[in-house]
Amino acid sequence: MEKTNEEKQAGSTASATRDKRHDRKGRRNDDATKVNLDESVRISLPRPDSPLKPARFETDDGRGGWVTSLPGSKPIATPAYDNGMLFVGGGYGSYEFYGLDAGTGEVVWRTVTADDGPTAAVVEDGLVAFNTESCSVIVCRADTGSLVWQEWLGDPLMSQPAVDKGKLFLAYPAGQRRGKPPVGQKSHRMLCADLFTGRHVWEQEITGDIITAPVINDDQVFFTCFDGTAFCLDAENGGVQWRERTESTSAPLVVDDEVVMTEKIKRWRRSKESMLRRGRYRGEHRESILCKEAAFLDYDSDFDASGLSEDYSTALDSSVGFAEAPQAANLYAARNHVGVSRVAEAWAYQGSRASYGKGKYFQAGSGSVDCVGGDSGESWKTEFTGKDVDLDDQIFLPASMGRDYLYLCSRRGHLVSVNQDNGSTGFCYSTGHGMSFQPCLAAGSVYAGTNHGGLVCLETGGDDASGWHMWGGNAQHNKTV
Repeated sequence: MEKTNEEKQAGSTASATRDKRHDRKGRRNDDATKVNLDESVRISLPRPDSPLKPARFETDDGRGGWVTSLPGSKPIATPAYDNGMLFVGGGYGSYEFYGLDAGTGEVVWRTVTADDGPTAAVVEDGLVAFNTESCSVIVCRADTGSLVWQEWLGDPLMSQPAVDKGKLFLAYPAGQRRGKPPVGQKSHRMLCADLFTGRHVWEQEITGDIITAPVINDDQVFFTCFDGTAFCLDAENGGVQWRERTESTSAPLVVDDEVVMTEKIKRWRRSKESMLRRGRYRGEHRESILCKEAAFLDYDSDFDASGLSEDYSTALDSSVGFAEAPQAANLYAARNHVGVSRVAEAWAYQGSRASYGKGKYFQAGSGSVDCVGGDSGESWKTEFTGKDVDLDDQIFLPASMGRDYLYLCSRRGHLVSVNQDNGSTGFCYSTGHGMSFQPCLAAGSVYAGTNHGGLVCLETGGDDASGWHMWGGNAQHNKTV
């Protein structure tokens, strides 16, 4: 008899217990699942004989996969998937971008970029689009890697592009192509360009570079700048439909007629995060549906909000010529808002962005995964424990969503699946290789980049881990299930 997805997932679960939780007034909340990460199933990843030569591995509980090493040992962003291929850059500081066979990890094509630091890519209409941190947008053919067009925009580019209906959307620092911006002009612009030709369609002044990527939904463009300003633009002409200076700390998520924004709340000298629902068309406040600890967002916190350590991000910036963040990055506000002060940190920072599926919202981050029903109020919580786990730290990256499970990467190298219905863990592995970006899910495999040049494929043995083909799930960065 063929096993269900639940049974296939359940073979490698770290120790988990159910714990009755109560609020300060003694009223019982929903049960919480606690998972001890120290009891994760260890994956001993083989060391490939040479860069770009994938090596197979097997887990102790019967799953398999492969790992490959990209030259330079740089942090690897979320790979993108399309038509049996993976598309991934060589990392912050790299000048290379690859098309790989998703089944084997073998190189199909490779291109060398004129500028360093490829971001995560998006794939649409047979084309792959990505930015380089310094300092261009690049569009190439997905099948061959041949260049379609590129344009130098400004230094640095710290966020990813988005694609929708043959148009490409991205933020860039203004004024570098025509001298300094006039007095009063904002530091950055949102650009809409034709995906196939690069022709500029419109530009709109914004207040800074944006967190991770623009989000496209039904002819609207949503994004949050690093100073916390949230924008909603008309995708056709770039007109501002609404904007507000908020405490938002991640890219927005659009669900039906509302925008879900993770926002910072200062309480007792420590930050918390609230998942706030706003009206999609006017941005009006509706209600907060979750509040959790988020001390990692404080500038004076011992914890890093980007997933890269302070020493490592400093070394990465030095390797590309940044003794400190350049003025064009406009990271002064970001430092106080989300604790990000280096270009490498901004390149990797994603915050605790929410996910949505089956009528429920999910959020990963400070030592836990939380679920709350959009209308029903149904909720669960999975807490992660362990000798190196601190609930103030942002352990996990934003979740990637399969049909029935959430899939998570951790800054300490864990790969975890969590049931969307009840918070139970399906599998919990430890690779020992830290990760800073959410995984890609395709054809039953989990694809994750490590902080030092590794790309890991875990074959789950089922089909649940599918359909989340790039950061945010699709080229619009707004997939829900």
